[in-house]
Amino acid sequence: MPDLNDIVSQKKPILLRLLKNNLVTGLLIVIPILVTLWVGWWSISIMTDWAVHLLRRYEPELANKTSVIIVFRLLTLTVLAMVIFLIGLLAKVTVGKQLIHLAQKLLLKLPILSIVYSTCQQIGETVKTQQGGLFKQVVLFEYPRKGSWAIGFITSFNEQEFEVTEHFKNGVYSIFMPTTPNPTSGFLFYVPKEDCILLDMSAGDAMKLIVSGGVVLPGTKLEEKE
Repeated sequence: MPDLNDIVSQKKPILLRLLKNNLVTGLLIVIPILVTLWVGWWSISIMTDWAVHLLRRYEPELANKTSVIIVFRLLTLTVLAMVIFLIGLLAKVTVGKQLIHLAQKLLLKLPILSIVYSTCQQIGETVKTQQGGLFKQVVLFEYPRKGSWAIGFITSFNEQEFEVTEHFKNGVYSIFMPTTPNPTSGFLFYVPKEDCILLDMSAGDAMKLIVSGGVVLPGTKLEEKE
């Protein structure tokens, strides 16, 4: 008759492995949800904090109620959406185009702010006019040393020459390499065409690969392993 202690000791690794697998699977499900909710709340806070400050200044009694703050933030977002919608309509009218053009000229003449505005405007126009969006193709290139490879996005094939491309004989790609797991920051590289490997995967699949640290492969989903 088998000893009870032997049975328990044999099942112990199985239980630990099961606990580990379920814990990892749970974290991979919960963490993206929490990060998404945090980013959403952070974005809402940035857009509505000014309105909440005004409410606390002029109606401090109402500002002490959490439900009132939430409703007030939602109303602020609604008003902002309506204002943006009206600006879009105004931009299609002749008078509106003239006013917007005048405001743009004024912003472009302001020191420091003109750099920020012109950069944002160029990025917006690029995303709007180019069919492939800002990221044209996914690419592999050697970084940070010979023999190790990083994944990035071609933002420009640099078909028109400028000061940087003049130093490369066979052409160069502009490549944005996002950081892991936060893809909102990254680095800009100019890499010779012959040193790049163009990939067929979509920008969305490549971004999942980067954010997950290589866990989520293109065309696959995270599945619970038994």
